[in-house]
Amino acid sequence: MSNSQFNDLNRSASSTSGRIQQALVEAEINFATGVPCGVLRRVIDYLVCDERVQHVIVNRESEAIGVATGAYLAGRRPIVYMQNSGLFAASNDISSLLIPYRVPLLMIVTLRGDEGEDAPQHLVNGAATTQLLESFRIPYTVYNANLDIHDTVLDLFKQAAATQLPTTLLLKRGWDKT
Repeated sequence: MSNSQFNDLNRSASSTSGRIQQALVEAEINFATGVPCGVLRRVIDYLVCDERVQHVIVNRESEAIGVATGAYLAGRRPIVYMQNSGLFAASNDISSLLIPYRVPLLMIVTLRGDEGEDAPQHLVNGAATTQLLESFRIPYTVYNANLDIHDTVLDLFKQAAATQLPTTLLLKRGWDKT
């Protein structure tokens, strides 16, 4: 099986993940980095397959913040993806690099540890994720089925551009089933 067949965007893609992909294209994202998470597999498939996007997988979330900042400073339009546990791990990099140097990028973060989570190691971070973002004054949206994911993503990009600060899309397990 070739890499392109393995990452075929048409295999079981949900309409919700397709709407995120459309928004990323419209926002002219051309660089993505992060630590893979199975909850984001459809988004990551898109990033791997789209030739317009330079995609760099990293080992640690703090590395993703640094790589994305370098891409931004080089004129790219980056996004960063990670689990919320990685958001905590990269909190120093966010507060000492993204915020003071006003790097406007979207962070797509899986909200692990939410109600109904089957992985107890995520519960503490899950309960504190929005508090961390609020303490950094980073705008965020917790996606739910009542929102149009396409418009939500584009609104977060607009907020990032207007404030010259990062924004965050929080996705709960099962987000792509809507």
